[in-house]
Amino acid sequence: MARQQILGVCQYCQAKKSMAAMAGHIKECLPAHQGSGAKASAAVVLLRVTAPNIEPYWLDLAVKPNTQLKEVDRFLRKIWLECCGHMSQFQVPPRRKIPMATSVGDAFPRKGSSLGYEYDFGSTTELRITVLDRLVGSIRKPIELAARNEAPPWQCDTCGKPATEICAQCIYDEAGLCCPAHAKTHECGEEMLLPVVNSPRMGVCGYTGEV
Repeated sequence: MARQQILGVCQYCQAKKSMAAMAGHIKECLPAHQGSGAKASAAVVLLRVTAPNIEPYWLDLAVKPNTQLKEVDRFLRKIWLECCGHMSQFQVPPRRKIPMATSVGDAFPRKGSSLGYEYDFGSTTELRITVLDRLVGSIRKPIELAARNEAPPWQCDTCGKPATEICAQCIYDEAGLCCPAHAKTHECGEEMLLPVVNSPRMGVCGYTGEV
C-alpha cells in the first residue's frame, strides 16, 4: 500500500491540520474548548501515538498525568487494536517492560520522552508513544482523543474504486484491497476478507474496527 499524505482532525473544533501542525493547534484549542464540568489541572500530557512503518495512522491523546498506563492500554485497544483479547505491553527500548500500574507522569517525565508499545505477541502491532508537550488546561476524563488522522482513501487493487475490504493473507504482500464487487471474486476467498478501517491493525488477525 503506497504512502499517503493524510491530514488529522482536531476532535475539539474539527479543524484539519497536518501531523506536524496539530500539536501547536491543540495547545491553543484544548483550553478554549474544555468542558464546563472539568476541573483545573496543573498539566495535561499531550501524547502522540504512531505506528512505525505503517503510515499514515496517528493519534494525539490528552492525558492526565496520574492516569495509569493500563488505562492508556485500554484506550488504544478500544480505538485501534482489540480483536481477540491478546496480551500487550509498554517498554523502553530495547526490551525493558514498564508495569501497567505506572502513571503517565512517571512513564513520560519530560517533553520528548517515548515508549514502545506492542499488542499481540504473534501478529504484533507495534506503536511508538511520545510526549509532544505538557499543556496547562483541564480535561474531564483520564484520557481524551485530541486528534486523529483522517481515514485514508484506500482503493481497490483491481479497479481503483473505493476499497471496503482487505485480504488478511495478501496484506503481507502489500495487496488485497477490494471494492464490494471484487471482494466477491477475490482469489483467497471471502472468508479471508476483513473490513477496511482507520487503524494500523487493518487486515491483521481478526480485527474489524473500533469497539
